[in-house]
Amino acid sequence: MSTAAGGTFRVMRHRNFALFWFGFLVSNAGAWIQSVAQGWLVYDLSDSAVWLGAIGFVRAFPLILLAPLGGTVADRFPKRKILYITQTVMMSIALVLGVLTALGWIRVWHVLLLSALSATAQAFDQPTRQSLIPRLVSKEELHAAISLNAIAFNGAAVFGPSLAGVLVPLVGLAGCFFINAATFVAVFVALMLMVFPQQTRPATRTGLWLDLIEGMKYVAKDPIILALISMAGVTSFFARTYQQFIPVYARDVMSGGVGLAGLMQSAPSLGTILFMLAVASLGDIHWKGRLLLGSGFGFCTALILFAWTRSPVLALGILVVVGGFNMTWQTTVNTLLQTNVNDEMRGRVMASYTVTALAMMPLGQGPMGVAIERLGPSWALTLAAGISMAWMIYMALFRVRRIVHLP
Repeated sequence: MSTAAGGTFRVMRHRNFALFWFGFLVSNAGAWIQSVAQGWLVYDLSDSAVWLGAIGFVRAFPLILLAPLGGTVADRFPKRKILYITQTVMMSIALVLGVLTALGWIRVWHVLLLSALSATAQAFDQPTRQSLIPRLVSKEELHAAISLNAIAFNGAAVFGPSLAGVLVPLVGLAGCFFINAATFVAVFVALMLMVFPQQTRPATRTGLWLDLIEGMKYVAKDPIILALISMAGVTSFFARTYQQFIPVYARDVMSGGVGLAGLMQSAPSLGTILFMLAVASLGDIHWKGRLLLGSGFGFCTALILFAWTRSPVLALGILVVVGGFNMTWQTTVNTLLQTNVNDEMRGRVMASYTVTALAMMPLGQGPMGVAIERLGPSWALTLAAGISMAWMIYMALFRVRRIVHLP
């Protein structure tokens, strides 16, 4: 094994992190299979980009309203118990979706409701998972661990959506939802085998709501954390909405079917793997601020190029670059937040990041669906990417210039 590769996978010697990584790798593959099948189901039922965007839109509100509470809960209670509960809820939702589809009872409003319930579970699941990672590896290995964690999610997306394209004709949409439910078993096994580090708690415990308010004040007073969360929020609301509308580009722009849609969902994840392996192999990068801005500009530029291509082959190639820059941007934001926050505030700060990274994206999918129908897919995506790039420039050059020089 090369030195770079050895550096990349050195964090795997931590047993807890390895279990965490492999468990969620399997589960994430199922989630991607369900994502493609669900998107195709909704677009087939409604024949509308607006309804496709609405599925993401309804996910935003539980995340916005409950993620701060989820982060507070993550700082106060055992993380294993929280994850047992959240994973059980999401598995149950996949089973219900499968049953309704198999019986022919499924309607768009069912998918809307189940998506909102899934987002409610994620509001507690994501801050817990994010705040757990620094307790599984050393500080010097944190960027590599976060990069590999991104690979677990997006690496699964390389074969998950492609599998959906194969599985839909074989087992149907309902079968894809049942397969996703089965993959949660891997997470439960991993959680049972992990030996969790002792969670430190403050000597004097305040009320849950006081802890929540304290976390909000902490984020608001720190200019670096506030700037990072602001940039992540704007990028998620505008540029990162593109993936929800892959079925539109596959069917209407490039005259393809669910197979092409699956490949187009997979292509960004291939870029994620390639870019994250490169980033993780560099070890503790000392120019993270420049990496943040460079990857953000690269992501937005590649999105604009994708918006105007009409060749499926060229589009797939551009989407590889889109995915690589996008995940480099996200993991760098995540790492900078993790390394600039006090440990007792970690869950609450990562809850704020969950709101920006997960909630703002579906919140933006509603307006994006309207923009696609009014302006067309190309102009809508160009506008979204341009706004995101302009906000990065504004924050880095005129608001918090220290971002450029963050180590």
